[in-house]
Amino acid sequence: MKSRYQLPRARLAALFLLMFTAGSTSAQATTIYSDSFASGDISDWNTTGTVDAHNNSAIRLRANSSASHILSTAGYSAVSVSLIMSASSLENGEFCYGEISTDGGSNWTTAITIANGDDNGTQFSASSAPAGIDNNTSVQLRFRGTGATTGDYCYGHQALATGTGGAPTNPDIDAPGSVSFASVTPGTSTTQDIWISNSGSAALIISGTSAPTGPFSITSNNCSTVAAGGSCSISLQFNPSTEGSFSSGITITSNDPDEPVVSIVLTGNASQGGGTVQDFDPLTGSGNVSRSALTMNTLINGSAPGSLVDFSNYALPAQAAMPTNQFEGSLELFGEATEGAFNEQKDTFRYTGTQDATRKHLPEFNFDFVQTGSHIVPTERGSIPSSHPEWEYVLTPGRVWNENGDAGYSRVALPFALQQKNANCIHNGVMTFLFKDDGSVSDAAYQIASETCLYYQFDMWGQLTANYTPQTVSNSALTVSEYQAEVAARMPTKPLSALPQDYPGTDYTRFATPNSKDPAAISLVGFVIDGTHYVGGCSTRSGTYPFCESLVVPSYSSAKTVFAGGTLMRLEQKYPGTFNQSIGSYISECNTNGNWNDVTFGNALDMGTGNYKLAGYMSDEGASHTNDLFLPEDHASKISYSCTEYPRKATPGTKWVYHTSDTYVLGTAMNAYLQGIEGSSSDIFRDILFDEVLAPLGVSATAEFTRRTYDSVQQPFTGWGLMWLRDDVAKIGNFFADTSQSTLHQAQLDAALQRDANDRGLEPLTDYKYNNGFWAHEISSDISGCGNPLWLPFMSGYGGISVLILPNNSVYYYFGDDDEYLWMDAAQESHSIRSLCQ
Repeated sequence: MKSRYQLPRARLAALFLLMFTAGSTSAQATTIYSDSFASGDISDWNTTGTVDAHNNSAIRLRANSSASHILSTAGYSAVSVSLIMSASSLENGEFCYGEISTDGGSNWTTAITIANGDDNGTQFSASSAPAGIDNNTSVQLRFRGTGATTGDYCYGHQALATGTGGAPTNPDIDAPGSVSFASVTPGTSTTQDIWISNSGSAALIISGTSAPTGPFSITSNNCSTVAAGGSCSISLQFNPSTEGSFSSGITITSNDPDEPVVSIVLTGNASQGGGTVQDFDPLTGSGNVSRSALTMNTLINGSAPGSLVDFSNYALPAQAAMPTNQFEGSLELFGEATEGAFNEQKDTFRYTGTQDATRKHLPEFNFDFVQTGSHIVPTERGSIPSSHPEWEYVLTPGRVWNENGDAGYSRVALPFALQQKNANCIHNGVMTFLFKDDGSVSDAAYQIASETCLYYQFDMWGQLTANYTPQTVSNSALTVSEYQAEVAARMPTKPLSALPQDYPGTDYTRFATPNSKDPAAISLVGFVIDGTHYVGGCSTRSGTYPFCESLVVPSYSSAKTVFAGGTLMRLEQKYPGTFNQSIGSYISECNTNGNWNDVTFGNALDMGTGNYKLAGYMSDEGASHTNDLFLPEDHASKISYSCTEYPRKATPGTKWVYHTSDTYVLGTAMNAYLQGIEGSSSDIFRDILFDEVLAPLGVSATAEFTRRTYDSVQQPFTGWGLMWLRDDVAKIGNFFADTSQSTLHQAQLDAALQRDANDRGLEPLTDYKYNNGFWAHEISSDISGCGNPLWLPFMSGYGGISVLILPNNSVYYYFGDDDEYLWMDAAQESHSIRSLCQ
């Protein structure tokens, strides 16, 4: 006689097999899909008949019904499916089946059959690997019951698919579509190197490169066999003998199965007096500018200002004339480590004190720039790694012009920012200098008088000796063409003060300074409606920042929405079942305490891992995070802390406790998951978020960067560390506000934006929800004429960052650093333009 706690011998053997398979997964196989139905969410299963979630432990089928899940095993070999089922109340001729299809549901392989006599609740399991299941986008898993009445039950307890990861071994060629050469004088030449890359997982074999027609030629070509992840270069020369515009092209033939032949268009211009200024965004002023600060004498003779000057002296003046000099080459500064002045405004961590700390000075500056018309563009964007112990530069495009008082020099204003190393604070400044084509250059004056940073605020200014080296900058034409495309793609802008003209009766001040916020605390503020971006902000301690379109703001935790949420919803769209993947299956460091094996990607995104110390609002997001998550520069330290710091206290998916470390864990797991599908060189930020979500929106080159660990892993932070220009914020917000799109998983996006009343998310506070990285606040009591409830979704970032995705298809944002999150004025005023009622 069996003990009441003894399982049948066949069941024990099956469980042993399943445990052995699961225990060896991290070493031999990757989890492709896993669902134990612990979350109670069965929305990714297609059902017929009577099917529901049962006690957070199974998917339950009554009578004649079925539940199927679509699965892609693309990129996987040695795929195996394990199913666990039980049954109750079956009669003769009634069965429960666990089945697998490899042809989209046309034919099925039966893995489990349960009949009358085995319907006592005993769980049966089986593993199966039907022919054709490897590298297959048309796999389906199915639980099916054939009972006659709703009192006949089949239960699916687990569906698990594992396989050996690795993208199909194909090469993948990446090459520029066009190359533009800078204008030259007839009889002279210019050369550009173009790079051909292989982003695939097999060697790229280039079998032929065609020769262009004159005056273009190939001067060197080292492209033959390119290893996976490698690149090669082709040097092209433009050598016209007469004036005119010229075009040609080359074709590259390779073994890329998708693009066996790629074409590259070549263009160039020749005119007498080569190096002339391009006619891009031309200036029409007379050059008659009256100037009391930063004059030519000040910059040439090195008489540094003794204090901050009004930022209007760095701005493009109304009478600015088109520049007569063309900048292309490197600008180097001297004395950065010792020269300049510093005035502390706020220093919560007592970084500087009275000593002459390194934080009081600029990092070394030596960068390449190219000019297009009246604009100057850095060849490096985003946060640039630095040997400075405290700061890294973020360079953004500026302006070039002539003033009559500058004796033939052209004047440059370069917006720049300092970003704290390994952190997300941004301190915006501007630099200005004079130059000529022959390399003559003045000193460079600079100043910083604003930031988006709660805990560290300061002014910094000075004047440094500069050196300009005119030279051909690699890929200058590509830099110019991409920047011109970036400018052309910007949303139309108007000042916020124009809202009353476009929408009569609007009080624009409720957007510009909502709830009487201090304007000095707001870096950027904007409202997007009907395709127009109404802009404001840019206040500093020394006048208005002159280049608001180039001012950089940090994401802080709004990256939890854009990066973590956007990436996971994109992966779910591409690879159904991603939300239900187990964290513990992808991160060995999270397997030490067993607290992560039942935590899904979706749980981590929702701040519902069940692992925490203190349940109070934000109680765990404290000093230990600062010391052990934010300060370490290597991935090993960050992930070890994130995986082991918090004990298990609740069932995953049931309790909201905020941890930035949980989002770091999610980013690490998503990266491992993606690499298992698309190859070891894949990266969730570059290949998923940027290439497939952000780049199609036309965001700036500044938005192409994220903070990463400084070691060889270069793990994206995921929960913080993005940086944006104001146009980026408007486009990203507008993208999420779109009610229908095909980039992200629509059901998960609808849940995130509170469009699904059955999936509001977890509750951080009364009248607040948190779902898929989005916050939401119930505001019906503050909005006239709306019924209850009215949930307003928004992004939020440390220090005072808010981005509202308003239900009337508008977007409102501000980036501040006063630690206040006051936006109800703006929401109410948006409601007065167009109802928020749903």
